[in-house]
Amino acid sequence: MKFNNYLNKFLYYFKDCYGFDRLSRDVVILGAVLSLTRYTLGISLVFVAYGIFRICSKNKYKRYQELAKYENIILIIKRKFNISNISIEERRKYKIFKCPNCSQKLRVPRKKGKVVITCKKCGNEFKGRS
Repeated sequence: MKFNNYLNKFLYYFKDCYGFDRLSRDVVILGAVLSLTRYTLGISLVFVAYGIFRICSKNKYKRYQELAKYENIILIIKRKFNISNISIEERRKYKIFKCPNCSQKLRVPRKKGKVVITCKKCGNEFKGRS
């Protein structure tokens, strides 16, 4: 009977908590990974404590704002990686030249030999080997 009373109190306290989201998950996982070495044990405990604080917090509005900021940062990082992957694939097929007049980047297909390149921005012509 006592166990049910404790369980009911526990469930009542956590009824209005924010809960588990992506940021809380990532912070707790980062804390667990950092706890593997003794040099980063202190900081790992801080990360785990913050993750648990977020899960148990009753201020849902602030936790949602933190989650939105985190997801925006993750989105920016993903875009940068996607852009770098595209540019790596592009460099296999094309050679990039800079216009000596206006510094506009120009893309020329590879393996075409010596070509005359015309800048679309300023109309300057120059030679290059692709």
